[in-house]
Amino acid sequence: MHYEELLFTRQKKLRTRMVSAMEIIHKTAYWGTVTLGSPAQDFKVIFDTGSGNLIIPSTNCDMSGCNSHRKYSPTNSSTSAPVVNERGERSTEISFGTGEITGDYYKDKFCIADNLCTEVRFVAASSQSAEPFSVTPFDGILGLGFRDLSMGDHFNIVDELNANSMLPGGTFAVFLTEDFDSEITFGGYRPEQLASGIVWAEVVRESYWEVRVDDITFNNVETGLCQGGCQVAVDTGTSMLAGPSDLVEELTDRLDAKDDCSNFKNLPRIGFKLNNKVLNLSPEDYMDHSPGIALSP
Repeated sequence: MHYEELLFTRQKKLRTRMVSAMEIIHKTAYWGTVTLGSPAQDFKVIFDTGSGNLIIPSTNCDMSGCNSHRKYSPTNSSTSAPVVNERGERSTEISFGTGEITGDYYKDKFCIADNLCTEVRFVAASSQSAEPFSVTPFDGILGLGFRDLSMGDHFNIVDELNANSMLPGGTFAVFLTEDFDSEITFGGYRPEQLASGIVWAEVVRESYWEVRVDDITFNNVETGLCQGGCQVAVDTGTSMLAGPSDLVEELTDRLDAKDDCSNFKNLPRIGFKLNNKVLNLSPEDYMDHSPGIALSP
């Protein structure tokens, strides 16, 4: 049994709210197309730094959680084969915050682009719960976390790309916007998309992309909420800011956002201080706002 702590935890990935006849739509998931097999089978996957496996529904899955998606067919791929990991396991059960998957282990040719391919091991789902998978706009999950989150040797996509010289510079970069020009770059980044200089942060534990935050700030003033420092996971698979309930409650109390939006213009920028730099979110970034109503996103 494998548990994914971050993806789909206590949230609805597809969220539309109607407020005073105004529709507010948040980008809650970012996905792109990859291929598996020979000949190639196309799949839309969410790029998730908070997990460590490639998970794709298979043709063995006949239920609502799979039937709205493209399915991987091992019999239609000349390079497909079932595999066993180093613990002798052929399959797994994965529990998410709001759903479950059962799947078998396979290996096959995997491509992110025409010239960016390698053999990988992955989970071909034989069952997926209706919630949330029947309504996700993507077919599967491409985990970009560390090997600690993967099912075993050769299951970690980033490691396999890097080991086979398919990841220039050993890096990938994610550029996220509310428009249609978001992208993930495997091998470096595009300087023209930088809003400022890069703030580098050491990964303090190679599982999630986990970094140390010195403190949370209001308008660049430290709050003391992270006494001794907080460790945070940088997770492209969730749209939420989440944390321990006591910290979040104190942060909310100090913020004191009114339900009727009466103090919206006076709300502070919320910042995260690391390496003597503060990365700020404006009220528009962390609150929904329409005349007379304020909602926490």
